[in-house]
Amino acid sequence: MSVFDKILNSRIVDQYGAALAPSFDFVDTSAEAQIELPNDPAAVGAAVERVVAEAGHQLAGVSDDRLAFAVITKKTLLSWELATGIEITPTPQGSRLSIYLANMPGRPKALLDGPKNKKVAQKLAERIRAAV
Repeated sequence: MSVFDKILNSRIVDQYGAALAPSFDFVDTSAEAQIELPNDPAAVGAAVERVVAEAGHQLAGVSDDRLAFAVITKKTLLSWELATGIEITPTPQGSRLSIYLANMPGRPKALLDGPKNKKVAQKLAERIRAAV
């Protein structure tokens, strides 16, 4: 783990960082991305687990059928953690991958978090597409 990652994941940043950052509570930070994949749901689910692990995110929960995932993204220099829901739905052509993102509760919100989160959701969807 790099020095930068150690600082970001320190108790001080967790405890006091949100209190020091400005927050715009009226901002809607939710975002969504959906893509259609020609692969079966099991293969897409395995790709989701690989991508989440490779990115260093936390897999907070998985449904019994491995078609729904709760993920907490890791902190970065420009972003707090994001609450992420990933859902895989079987379709006649393969699978539909839906990703839902929002700022973690209790974390500060910035004015452009909604559009930024939309890009994060789209990039995550494309990483999963490439991993299938």
